[in-house]
Amino acid sequence: MDRLKKWGSAVLLALPPLFAAGFVAVGGEAPWPWAPQMADFDVYRRAGALVLTGGDIFQPARLPWVYPPFAALLAVPLALPPLSVITAVWVALSVLALAAIGYRLGYSGWQLSLLVTASILLISPIRQTVWLGQLGILLVAAAVLDSMPGPRFFRRRILPEGWLTGLATAVKLTPAVIAAHNFLVGKRRSAWTAFAAFVAATAIGFVVLWAPSVHYWLQLGGGDSGTNNGIIYGANQSLLALWARLAHSSSMGGIWLSVLGLALGLWAATLMYRCGQARLALVLAGVTGLLASPISWSHHYVWVLPLVVILWQETTLPGYFRWPAMGYGLWVINAPFMSVRMGGDVEFGYNWWELFVDDLGIVAGVLLLAGAAATALGPWGRRKLAVVAEADTASIQACPTQLQGAE
Repeated sequence: MDRLKKWGSAVLLALPPLFAAGFVAVGGEAPWPWAPQMADFDVYRRAGALVLTGGDIFQPARLPWVYPPFAALLAVPLALPPLSVITAVWVALSVLALAAIGYRLGYSGWQLSLLVTASILLISPIRQTVWLGQLGILLVAAAVLDSMPGPRFFRRRILPEGWLTGLATAVKLTPAVIAAHNFLVGKRRSAWTAFAAFVAATAIGFVVLWAPSVHYWLQLGGGDSGTNNGIIYGANQSLLALWARLAHSSSMGGIWLSVLGLALGLWAATLMYRCGQARLALVLAGVTGLLASPISWSHHYVWVLPLVVILWQETTLPGYFRWPAMGYGLWVINAPFMSVRMGGDVEFGYNWWELFVDDLGIVAGVLLLAGAAATALGPWGRRKLAVVAEADTASIQACPTQLQGAE
């Protein structure tokens, strides 16, 4: 009876976020009859079908396929069930991934249900992701479940840390920043595991889809991501996009700006990690990957959910960093830049206020990273480093035999 009550309660708590996701997926209309458009999911499903029929995944009729061929192999199961069934499963999987993120952040029960429901309805990147049928929520969940400390559903880790990040990187390259972050903070085994998982998954792509894999990686090595013509588009919230809109070209200046942003973000995340803020450090690394990537559509910023939750929870963070960072999170949540005119290269003719609104979030993201580094290097950070060092010393003194065994 107790188990039945437990499962009944779980079902009731799952209904609000599931209904919210269904409502968003059909564009805010009645979810029945169930017929969501989900433009990005259609790309995944079509790629899976082309793999089955031996077609060219890079020559679609509509939106292009821009992922590694290994991702097309993972998309094959999406092409098998009826469309109404698999879209419902995909929406439910996105809700489950959001719930997993929330659970790792310390929420459960009705609080978790409320958090996920509110995130779907109120956070613009998540709302767009559900509506488009995008995989961004799954990628963020993979990084969070792989490397973020917090409550776990299972008592023990099933597979070693790093494998989820490596698999996510084989699907879309941006999560590689998480592996780089783990390497820089001393989690070398996790970083190497991620690299091994990425290589293994990519090798599978070459074995099964040799010609598409050669085409994709040669094209990428030549600097063509498959979406270069969309860099200037207003919804692209990356440093390269900012440069392109200001300079009216995707020149090397934008590349160097992205590299500098990547270096700043990884440095800031490392400093925060050393101050005992491992969760915030991981999120900073995630935001860094978005800013440094050539294409980061507004719906890619799913990292804003763990960002605002951690900022809310971490009351020990100094207010001069915490509240401006929260302001950045609120900007991303509401995405005012999406109201600016976009498409048809109108971005080349932006006036000053359109450039300001469209690029303010990118500049604020860089300031978030710079502020995190300055905070970690300042008085607050020095106090935190002293506390962490004292705790490490006490741990070593309490377990001298374990230390000798490790040596």
